[in-house]
Amino acid sequence: MVENISGLGPIKPIKPEQTLGSSPSSKGSSKFKEVLGEFVEKMNDMQLNADESIKKLATGEIKDIHQVMGALAEADVSFKMMMTVRAKLLEAYKEIMKMQV
Repeated sequence: MVENISGLGPIKPIKPEQTLGSSPSSKGSSKFKEVLGEFVEKMNDMQLNADESIKKLATGEIKDIHQVMGALAEADVSFKMMMTVRAKLLEAYKEIMKMQV
């Protein structure tokens, strides 16, 4: 398993029951909802941390600009990742809606 990267948590291996061929269950969908919710929550925390760092730099509480730039870069990357995931989810949804039943 890969260790914690920028507060996003460890990457867990996929279990056989989580593959695409498995039957959908309400438990699986709630798990996806929880994971997505946790990611959005952590991304929001990173944005708030970056804002707080900027305020502290402006007031002189933080003297190290590298610390502020690191928080800003982390927030930027997490936001871009969230937007990419959102775009992929919308793309998948549109593809599913095109399918004929």
